[in-house]
Amino acid sequence: MAAETADLVLFNGRIATQDAARSMVQALAIRDGRVLAAGSDAELSHLEGRRIDLHGRTVIPGLIDSHSHPIREP
Repeated sequence: MAAETADLVLFNGRIATQDAARSMVQALAIRDGRVLAAGSDAELSHLEGRRIDLHGRTVIPGLIDSHSHPIREP
């Protein structure tokens, strides 16, 4: 049986799922710009693809830093 492929697998982190329960998971797999799977490192270990070790850092999918300092003309 062939392994399922993701474009990107984030693991060893704290990933906010943004669900109603405010759940956190260890790993997140992305394919074609969409979430393929979310769960523990063990649950997503079978997925192939580019892997990024988060070293325990937090990821909040969909959060865009919109902080800016626009220049205003007088």
